[in-house]
Formats: sequence, C-alpha cells, structure tokens
Amino acid sequence: MARGKRKIPTEAMDAKIEQQKAALEKAKMKYEAEKEELAHLIKLRNEMRNEELMEADIKSDCS
Repeated sequence: MARGKRKIPTEAMDAKIEQQKAALEKAKMKYEAEKEELAHLIKLRNEMRNEELMEADIKSDCS
C-alpha cells in the first residue's frame, strides 16, 4: 500500500523556518565573536614576538 507524503500545515512549516533562521543567526553571531577574538589574540601574539625580536636585536648590538 503506497502512502503519500504527510502534509505539514503551512503555519507549522513557517514556524519551523523561523526557528531555524533564529538558530542560524545565533550561530552566526557566535562565529563572528569567536573570529574577532581569534584575530585579537593573533595580533597580541605578533606584537609580543616583535617586541622580543627588538629586544634581542638591541641586546645583540650592545654585545
């Protein structure tokens, strides 16, 4: 016996779509915040490395 596809009411489908959009937006906001934090940490690391190189260069010139 063949069965047809189950019909989902339009209102229920619209509600599911809106719920999924909200979940996607929340995930996108979290992703963007994490990406900004990563960029900030990389910038700090690079600044620290540059300072270490400058100090090493200054020490080597004095020796």
